[in-house]
Amino acid sequence: MTAQPIHSKKLPPGLQGDGLICWQVWVEAGREGRIFSYGNPENLPLAPGDLVRVPLRGRRQIGLVVEQLDGLPAELDPGKLLPIEAVHQRAAVDPLWQGLLQQVAVDCHSSLFRTLKTALPPGWLGQLRAAAPLRPRQRQWVEPLAEDVALDPPPPRQRQLLERLRLQPEGAWLQEILTEWGFSRSVVQGLLERSLLRLQSRSGPQRSSPKGLEPPRRLNAAQGQALEAIDSAPPGASLLLWGITGSGKTEVYLQAAAACLVEGASTLMLTPEIGLIPQLLDRCRARFGERVIAYHSGLGEPERIVAWRRCLAADRQAPVVVVGTRSAIFLPLAVLGLIVLDEEHDSSWKQESPMPCYHARTVAQRRAWLSGARLLLGSATPSLESWLACRQELGQPVPPTTLVRLPERISGQRDAPVLVVDMRLELAERNRRLISRALRGRLDRLRDQDGQAVVLVPRRGYSSFLSCRSCGDVVQCPHCDVALTVHRHRDGHQSLRCHWCGHRQEPSLRCGSCGSTAFKPFGAGTQRVIEQLEKELEGLRLLRFDRDTTRGRDGHRRLLAQFAAGEADVLVGTQMLTKGIDLPRVTLAAVLAADGLLHRPDLRSGEQCLQLLLQLAGRAGRGERPGEVIVQTYSPDHPVIRHLIDGRYDRYLESERLVRQQAGLVPFSRACLLRLAGASATATATAAAALAERIRCPLQEAGWLLVGPAPAPVARVAGRHRWQLLLHGPAGSPLPLPPEAELRAALGGQVSLSIDPDPLAL
Repeated sequence: MTAQPIHSKKLPPGLQGDGLICWQVWVEAGREGRIFSYGNPENLPLAPGDLVRVPLRGRRQIGLVVEQLDGLPAELDPGKLLPIEAVHQRAAVDPLWQGLLQQVAVDCHSSLFRTLKTALPPGWLGQLRAAAPLRPRQRQWVEPLAEDVALDPPPPRQRQLLERLRLQPEGAWLQEILTEWGFSRSVVQGLLERSLLRLQSRSGPQRSSPKGLEPPRRLNAAQGQALEAIDSAPPGASLLLWGITGSGKTEVYLQAAAACLVEGASTLMLTPEIGLIPQLLDRCRARFGERVIAYHSGLGEPERIVAWRRCLAADRQAPVVVVGTRSAIFLPLAVLGLIVLDEEHDSSWKQESPMPCYHARTVAQRRAWLSGARLLLGSATPSLESWLACRQELGQPVPPTTLVRLPERISGQRDAPVLVVDMRLELAERNRRLISRALRGRLDRLRDQDGQAVVLVPRRGYSSFLSCRSCGDVVQCPHCDVALTVHRHRDGHQSLRCHWCGHRQEPSLRCGSCGSTAFKPFGAGTQRVIEQLEKELEGLRLLRFDRDTTRGRDGHRRLLAQFAAGEADVLVGTQMLTKGIDLPRVTLAAVLAADGLLHRPDLRSGEQCLQLLLQLAGRAGRGERPGEVIVQTYSPDHPVIRHLIDGRYDRYLESERLVRQQAGLVPFSRACLLRLAGASATATATAAAALAERIRCPLQEAGWLLVGPAPAPVARVAGRHRWQLLLHGPAGSPLPLPPEAELRAALGGQVSLSIDPDPLAL
């Protein structure tokens, strides 16, 4: 058996043209899988996309038919061609879907094997190999019991769960209560111990069936015009729904999806962060019930495989609505009517590693064009690329994007005014605290006004780094070229963590450079801000919302449910709290240390910072009461801050367009980043230099510029040394690189290579 990479449907050279037919079958062998050649002596009915049973190294495997060749590879003896033994499942993969993957592989300069593995759910072929159908398993069903008035009243969270169950007296699945209702196991256990709930084992679907579905909400004039534009768009069209925060974009998504269901077509409704899934999933299930499928990395392998199979079975008689993150763009929906990318500007849509380094927006554009679906990009702060696509300034070969605006909030409230606090003046007036006097005053009055606040801190943890006050040495990660972050635990104990490789260690007692014991933490993370607020504002109830506190399947939902229920006054978190969270009682949004966002050395730092600050500002005043925004900075005259105060994001886009166009920068040119990593610093540097020499001539002939090789900004991560080469070329031109396999062969086996076309971070 010989692995045969596929580049096109044309016959590759070196085939034996003696009338034999060779079938190419992808099998999950090794890290990425391989394609092997098989015969079909039994004349089984075969087509690309079928699942078949084949022999491989003395075992039986399930493989995917990817292509038929009219001949055999020259080095393969026809007498040794092993047979396909049986067809496991016909049309398991749609040919149109397979064509999409082949195009993604070409665009990302990656192998078809790796692209296919990225698209399939983890363990997909493993489940088929085991030939073990997913049987309904026993699940825990929770039923409310009659409440005994003689009992002491339960705590607030237990009362809230009881009130929720009274609306659904037949009961609910325990998993639904934990992951979708946002209650913890301790709340359920407390009610079980009080004999207010009963737990039973049942088999059945994961969700209880709703009694009734929520009717569509009434649209305002702008929403109605947006929906009409979507419904009347031709197949394959792209639309940008530019709606300010609180303008009702989600309701437009839902009604556009409802129209697709009526037509017998499915909808992909995607969001960039897993933390945004719970609210969107709740809205979709309230509207569409059991037609909704969730697909994201927070689900276990069996659940993702079940979701995949449901998508595979969806047709015009049973269309579905999929709510998912970036990877859901590859789900096999044969009849697809609408693709929604909410927060289309978000950098999480780009996969930086592992390869293929695809952008979900680009894949969605290709998929919409191939399938005839409409693509709807939604954002309050669109990316420069999408805005230029509406103006037809980039010369895309696909149809231009249509711009649709939602200029006002559905509540009627105006945008929250922005107060910029100059921290230089605070320091000059001897206020050395993390919190300015203006912000402290607003927080102090928060409870009296029955409001809530969200506070953005750029970093999680307690402090950014630990430094020796005697010699200035900073405690570094032993495996990465970055400082360790200080974390403080509930018992007051501190530890040091690396946010790049996950390394943990205890704080040093003595400085490794000078022997001093005078260590001091610098910078402020979410933990330290919480601590300072607790000291300065007594009685203020605080919640921390970052990657450390939202771990687990229901982490995001649990914290947001607590905050929405009024169990806290202030939500302190990192960038995840700025995205898509709808909390009507929030009247104050604040950002501490905005300078950490303003001064990052990256081409898109200004655009991304303004998007983040505008998204944060949009969290305040979404309900009936007006909101306010406070930004603390040492750079009040920075252009981003001026645009934030002005609130005219379109003016910023225009100014940024002029700067990038005059300088010939992305997106008015193309970029590609080649990343190399190896255990040996010398071997990695040598490989980077050799790779540069290998590609220099092809780049020059195509009019591309090579920058580097040079060490990466973080030159070592998890013990591996990193180098990179940056390529610049004309906008719209293909990458003038040799095949990926040829580049990897030139590096040898000790150094890895990652090819990132059109990177977001340069």
